[in-house]
Amino acid sequence: MNRDGNNQSIWENEIFPHETFKAITDKFDTVIVGAGITGISLGLELQNRGHRCLILEQGNIGFGTTGGTTAHINNFFDESYDRLISKFGEDKAQTIADNAMKVSTMVRNNVQDYNIDCDFAECKFYLFSAEKKQDKQLEKILDAHQQLDVPTREVDKIPFDISFRKAIEIDGQAQFHPLKYINALAKVFEEKGGVILTGTQVTEDDHSGENITLKTQNGETFTCKNLVWATHIPPGINRFSMLNAPYRSYALAARLNYTPEKMAQSADLYDPYHYFRYHQSGNENYLIIGGFDHKTGHEDDTHQPFEDLIQYAKENFRFEEIVSKWSAQFYVPSDGLPYIGKMPGEQNVYIATGYNGNGMTWSTLAAEILADTIDGIESELGEIVAPSRIEIMASAQEFVKENTDAVFHLIADQFTADKKTELEELKAGDAKVIEHESQKVAAYRNKSGDLELVSAICPHMGCVVNFNTAETTWDCPCHGSRFDTQGNLLTGPSLTGLKRLDNAK
Repeated sequence: MNRDGNNQSIWENEIFPHETFKAITDKFDTVIVGAGITGISLGLELQNRGHRCLILEQGNIGFGTTGGTTAHINNFFDESYDRLISKFGEDKAQTIADNAMKVSTMVRNNVQDYNIDCDFAECKFYLFSAEKKQDKQLEKILDAHQQLDVPTREVDKIPFDISFRKAIEIDGQAQFHPLKYINALAKVFEEKGGVILTGTQVTEDDHSGENITLKTQNGETFTCKNLVWATHIPPGINRFSMLNAPYRSYALAARLNYTPEKMAQSADLYDPYHYFRYHQSGNENYLIIGGFDHKTGHEDDTHQPFEDLIQYAKENFRFEEIVSKWSAQFYVPSDGLPYIGKMPGEQNVYIATGYNGNGMTWSTLAAEILADTIDGIESELGEIVAPSRIEIMASAQEFVKENTDAVFHLIADQFTADKKTELEELKAGDAKVIEHESQKVAAYRNKSGDLELVSAICPHMGCVVNFNTAETTWDCPCHGSRFDTQGNLLTGPSLTGLKRLDNAK
C-alpha cells in the first residue's frame, strides 16, 4: 500500500491489496468519501443498519493519516479534561468522558466478533511531569479525571526507562495495528454488501436535485441520499478550513532486544509533548515514539524534527535499531473538540474533522455519532460535537491565534519569493519556490536531474506552498493541503492539484 508521504510507517510493512470492482449500481443510500478508519468504521456500522453504502477513496485503504497514526486508543484527549470542564462545563465533559471510556471495548468487540488479528492489546497510560513547572498541570489533570470518574491515580513508577518527577496511571487504554484492523473491517463491510472503490477521486458533488450526485476522476457518476466527507477535513472553501489548524507530527519505531514487562503508553507535558508506547507483533517488540509537532508548511527543514526525535530516543531509551520513521498530519480544532455531524447549511451532507491527536478514539466514536445522526437519532455526544455548535467564548481566542499565520501567508507570500534563485542552481533532490517568467513556481529537481515545475499557488485559497524536505511534498502553510512534486493532490481541503507547468531539463 502507499501513504500520502515519502516515509514508510511501521504499519506499511504489511501489504494490503484491495481489488476494486465496478459497482453494480450507481445509486446508494450513503456515499462515504475516504477509506480511513472513520470511513471504514462508519460504512460497516451503516451497512449493519441496513444502508446501501459506497466508499470512495482517491488512494488506497489507509492512504491518509490512518496509515501514519501511532495507534493509541485513549479515554482522554489532547484537550485535557480540566480544560474541557472549564470550557464546556462538567456535564458535557462527563458525557465526553463516558463515551471515551467505552471506545477500547468497542474496538475489542470488533476484534472478537470478526476474528481480527491486529496486535490488539489493552494497557495503561502513564502521564508524567518532566520538570517542576509541569507538576501543577499534572495535578489539575488528575483532579479532573477523578472528578469525572476516569480511573486514574498517582504512581511512583512507570514501565519506561525515562526520568520523571510525578506520574499518574490511567486505566482503560488500548492499541493495535491500524491497517490490519481497518482492512479486516473493510472485508466484512464488502461481505455485507458494501462497495469500496479505491483509486477513485471525487471531482464534483451536486446537491441541487432531490439526491446528491457525485462525479469522479474516472468518469463515473453516483447518486445518494447521504454524503459523508471522511477525508480528515472537508474539501473546498468552508468554515472548517479556518476552524482547524493543520499540524504534522513525527514518529519512529525502534526494535527492542528485550520483552517489556507489559504493554504500556506514556507521554510528558512539554508543548509539543513527546509520546511513546510499546508494541508487540508476533515475536517482535517495538518502541514507538512520537513528537516534535509543528504547523504544516511552517518548518523549513522537515528532516530536523526526525533528527531531534532520533536524538530524544537515544537519550532516553534502550533499543536495538530504528526500523521506521514517518510523519502524519492532524488537525487541531479551535475549541478543543472535533466537528462530527451534519454540515451546516447543507442537506444530508455530513463531516468528521478536527480530531487533534486522538484520531483512533474520535474516529471510532464518529462512526456511531454519524450513523445515529443520519438515522435521525439524537445523542448527547452528537449534540456536543455537532459542527453547527456555537461556542464563541470557548473558541474565539484559539481561532484568532491559529488563523493569524494563514492570513499572513495569504498576503505576504505573494511578495516574498526569492527572485535571485535560478533554476540552474537546483541540485538533484532540491526544491524551492521561485519567481520564473512572472509566475510563482514550485520547482523540484528529481533524482534523474529533471525539473518538475508546478504552480506554487495552492488552488484552495491562494497561499504559496512550501517544500516538505522529509516527505518530498509541497505543503500549504494555510490550511494543510498537500501535493506531490508533480502537483498531484495528496490531501485536501483543496479539490484539485497544483497546476503543472512545462517541465525543463
